Amino acid sequence: MSDCEEVLAILKRMEQNQLKALQIQSEQLAQSKAQIEKTEARVQESIELQKTAVSRQAKALNVVVPILLLAMLYVAYLLFRHT
Repeated sequence: MSDCEEVLAILKRMEQNQLKALQIQSEQLAQSKAQIEKTEARVQESIELQKTAVSRQAKALNVVVPILLLAMLYVAYLLFRHT
């Protein structure tokens, strides 16, 4: 084998290795994109759940706060009624 043929063989192996590396990078990129899409979907789901929780909390406070105020007023009435 002459020097030229050896260099050509080395260059072909380098090319094959680069093609394999590009293929692996392409697969990793596809996996990363899929993972990003899953993460974005989970984030959106989490945001929706948080909105629902905040809405329910606000509704609960709209019910509980007046009841607590009425209870406190009633207790105050009972305390001051006997004095």
